[in-house]
Amino acid sequence: MLILSAALVQTYLNSSIMKYKILFLQAFLLLSFFGKAQLIGPDSLLTRWTAQQPIEKVYVQFDNKRYAPGQTIWFKAYLTSLQLPSNLSKNFYLDFHDTNGKLAAHISAPIVSGVALGNWVVPEKFQGETVTAIGYTNWMRNFDSAFYFQKTLTILSNLTTAQKPTTVLPATTVQFLPEGGNVIIGIPCNMAFKAVNQNGLPENISGVINNKAGEEITNFSTVHHGMGSFQYLPQAGETYTAIWKDQLGNSHQSVLPNAEPVGVNLILHAGSLERNFEINRSAEVPEAWKKITILAQANGEVLFKAVANLTTKTAIRSKIPVMQFPSGVAQLTLFDANNQPLCERLFFVNNDEYHLSASVKTDTLNLEKRGKNVFEITVEDSTLANLSLAITDGNVNGVSDDNILSSLLLTSDIKGYVHNPAYYFTSDEDSLAKQLDLVMLTNGWRRYSWKNVMAEKLPKLKYTADTAYLSLYGKIEGLSESKIKKAELMNMILQSKDSSKSMIFLPIEPDGTFSQPNVILYDTTRIFYKLNAATLWAKNKVSIWNNLYTPDKNRMITNTHFNIDTAGNGLLKFIAAEAKRLEQLKLETTLKEVVVKSKIKSPMQELDQKYASGLFSSDGIQFDMTQANEGGNTVLGYLQSRVAGLQINNPNSPDASATWRGSRTDFFLNEFQSDAQQIFNINMNDIAYIKVFRPPFFGSFGGGAGGAIAIYTKKGVDATRSVKGLDFLEWMGYSPRKEFYSPNYAEQQAGFNTADLRNTLLWMPWINTNRNNQTIKVHFYNNDFSKSLHLILEGMDSEGKLVHISKLLQ
Repeated sequence: MLILSAALVQTYLNSSIMKYKILFLQAFLLLSFFGKAQLIGPDSLLTRWTAQQPIEKVYVQFDNKRYAPGQTIWFKAYLTSLQLPSNLSKNFYLDFHDTNGKLAAHISAPIVSGVALGNWVVPEKFQGETVTAIGYTNWMRNFDSAFYFQKTLTILSNLTTAQKPTTVLPATTVQFLPEGGNVIIGIPCNMAFKAVNQNGLPENISGVINNKAGEEITNFSTVHHGMGSFQYLPQAGETYTAIWKDQLGNSHQSVLPNAEPVGVNLILHAGSLERNFEINRSAEVPEAWKKITILAQANGEVLFKAVANLTTKTAIRSKIPVMQFPSGVAQLTLFDANNQPLCERLFFVNNDEYHLSASVKTDTLNLEKRGKNVFEITVEDSTLANLSLAITDGNVNGVSDDNILSSLLLTSDIKGYVHNPAYYFTSDEDSLAKQLDLVMLTNGWRRYSWKNVMAEKLPKLKYTADTAYLSLYGKIEGLSESKIKKAELMNMILQSKDSSKSMIFLPIEPDGTFSQPNVILYDTTRIFYKLNAATLWAKNKVSIWNNLYTPDKNRMITNTHFNIDTAGNGLLKFIAAEAKRLEQLKLETTLKEVVVKSKIKSPMQELDQKYASGLFSSDGIQFDMTQANEGGNTVLGYLQSRVAGLQINNPNSPDASATWRGSRTDFFLNEFQSDAQQIFNINMNDIAYIKVFRPPFFGSFGGGAGGAIAIYTKKGVDATRSVKGLDFLEWMGYSPRKEFYSPNYAEQQAGFNTADLRNTLLWMPWINTNRNNQTIKVHFYNNDFSKSLHLILEGMDSEGKLVHISKLLQ
């Protein structure tokens, strides 16, 4: 019998943990069942384990599936923990490996509200047919790399050595995997199997199961992506052999796993609201195996717990009410009375609660040459959502085999290759659910070992989570204690490649070190430095570094699952070749003067374009300071009473503060976070531009509930401060990031006399919606050749709900 009290069932129906109603049946509280105090249960130990080692997942959306050398790969990463936007890490890493597995590029990017953006240009001399992207955080490096995000993209390299095509016949192997992990004599067994070729891709097989006398017991064949299952009853003294044929008709033999005389097995049946399960044991088992704890968990969170008494029975049947479980991969495990695992199997829950209600409406579809297209994105949910949109040529970029749903809900939780995981989210038909259950039966979940959990043996964590963004660290060698006390500060001027400058003043610690956390800078920065009130001598070596992870340049990966989709390659090859021909023609031809007709930008628009970038390019209250005469004022003194709703206290003091709607307003100096004292020390004559952002400001750490004030010091011809004579060092920030270019033919029609061969027509990685802004209009122009468009919209809201919309427009 299964011991479940009515009161405990009601506890499930009424309980709510975080955003899910979680079933947590404390059946082990029935102490009379054991007659003595309990051991610490696996549920409690798992909760401790998860609290100390939370799970972080990542999915990366790319603008396209295939590229040519010289083209840009655009990406956006979505990170989650406990199915909410992750706040574990502040920095994201994406490695690109070439066809041979060699590291080709390492990209770093800041994570804001669970997302990160970036790009990489495929080198012109890139060789090979593929590039494999691997995404992770420093925290994820503590665990199995099998749970990193991984995707292989097609590269049409014209430098690939031409070889005669060779025919490689598939070499098929098959695995037989009993449900629950055990085959027990005299107990019905559900045996799953998975057939793959030498590249790890699915193969179809069929065959029969014979006993040792050669008699056929049952037959089997693959039903989906190389997978299938069959049932049989193992008998004592028997061995069973699978005799099967591959797709070429070749015969093979495989011996099935041996049946054990003593054991427990588990069978879980299909279902949506409830999942029926069976537990069977052999007639003779140790006493501890007659008292079974049933535990279901997902993402380290216990969803279901119950106790079964098999003292007088050899089998029980019951149900798991999964209707209020969070969607995704769950693990069902049976434990004996000593809390030792006996059986386990994975199952997938799809309660559809993860869907973010969104739609894409076609306002204007114009597939003529350079025709204008208009789409409308609507998010019905009132939560804060962050979306990304890719529109590409429909013939070059076909339907992807993975997406944000299949990655964060399925493949990020299991080990082993899953073929075309996006397929399992195309409908809610029962046949598809049964096919997905075959994936559960033939793949493993090994984020941790139950043996280690029960022994409270946490793995040693070599790497800490990046709790700070890009941070500057430095040290001065050979500096005396007296000179440190005299200087107190290291004065630094940070000059970016565009010549913009910012000043920071860092306290020097007794050991000569100094640091500045949360510096948001991209590419190489030249740092000029000088002690505040002392002189640095030649012996005082200064070194600086950052906190970002850098992989070993010689690191190699092995990727055997090559499934190169060649559809569309011909068109992209033509596009790439034509683009190179036109580029060469431009170099050889003297072009006549072109009159470009465009709208004249206002001085404020030009100022904003010159100084603001990324999230700082959004709407704000702007102040042009290039001609202002405010030499005796301070930034906050100048802004006081100029911005409605912004409350400023002690504006002319280094202890000044600002609030908006009751929350602290953040300060940014040249787009990296600063404080009131640094802002106070800026000479107003060095300021070119001030921009005030109403709350919330998403460029702030934590969401910017109090808005933000961004101050920009003069650069280029506006600059007045010199760094001549100061020592400097080169310092690397986040990987360089650029903006996607989309031509506006309505404004500059006369100036575009070169063929438009864009494969990606639009890439919008940062689309925000909320209660007050639920509809976004998108405008873009077609290229010169596309007759169909492929649109992919993906995203996540503040509650972890996901959206994936894919449309072929023609």
